[in-house]
Amino acid sequence: MSKKEISGLRILLTVLIFAFWILPFTFLGRHCFALGTGTTGSQFLKLGVGSRPAGMGEAFVAVADDLNALYWNPAGLGNVEGRQASLIHTEWFQCIRYEYIGYCQPLAGGVIGAGATFLWIDGIERRGYIDYSGATLEGYVPARDLSVSVAYGKGLSERLNAGLSLKGIYRQLDNYTAGGAAIDIGLLYKPSPGAFTLGLAIQNIGAQGAFINEPDPLPLNLKAGIANKSIDGNFTFAADLNYGLVDNVWSAGAGIEWWIHPAFSIRSGYRFNSSSTSSLGFLSGLSCGAGFKLNILNIDYAFVPYGDLGYTHRVSLLAKF
Repeated sequence: MSKKEISGLRILLTVLIFAFWILPFTFLGRHCFALGTGTTGSQFLKLGVGSRPAGMGEAFVAVADDLNALYWNPAGLGNVEGRQASLIHTEWFQCIRYEYIGYCQPLAGGVIGAGATFLWIDGIERRGYIDYSGATLEGYVPARDLSVSVAYGKGLSERLNAGLSLKGIYRQLDNYTAGGAAIDIGLLYKPSPGAFTLGLAIQNIGAQGAFINEPDPLPLNLKAGIANKSIDGNFTFAADLNYGLVDNVWSAGAGIEWWIHPAFSIRSGYRFNSSSTSSLGFLSGLSCGAGFKLNILNIDYAFVPYGDLGYTHRVSLLAKF
């Protein structure tokens, strides 16, 4: 490793340590760590972006080689060539819809990207709600979550990439709204050309406001993973480990992607979640998917079951130009 790489790695590790220890304590306070399952707000920030990562068991922090890196590891944006745009639709259970739009392009020696996620729920019926004037309200309760992010990733050397993402958060539940802001920090490191890749990211460092009185902490998350591609690039294996620093929820995932034809790939993976896999059943961690290349357009599909809650279908369109 060159002196430049060592110097850059030291600086980035210092930034990560600062972000890991100082920023969370500043925003949240020491008492907010490891509070237990269900103690964080803005849970939609945990929903992974992209059908390709979903089909691989959400093991993507060390893969991060396309626009999906904007969510999983902003350092991966430094590996993107040219411009990319993405549209994603997810059909969740219980009439939950999840949409995403993203774009990235080279800029200032690296790659800049922007994306927006939008989750909403239809059909929540309001029953027996009385407002401040004493009137009984009827109809449906609006529930919406929105996150807008801007990210930048750059290759500091042939072995080391770094990235940063800034997020704005907006939430609505009935007549109440809350906002927030957060940052993600990521690293990618390849020990030698053609070797495996190591990925590290800290997500959702920040804070959000309260709907009424007490704000909930954001789902601060640490991701680490490893990925390896075959020499021809047609087969990829990846494994991730995630730990929720506030809600004390951890998960581990592994997956594969195999391009059996230049225009067609299959994917499969498994993800174990400490808070849900045991209650929803072993099969709830399975995932599978496929990818198609049509000129500049990539079409990706993923199927992810959630036990008794039902199934989810995810469709992504990614244009490279």
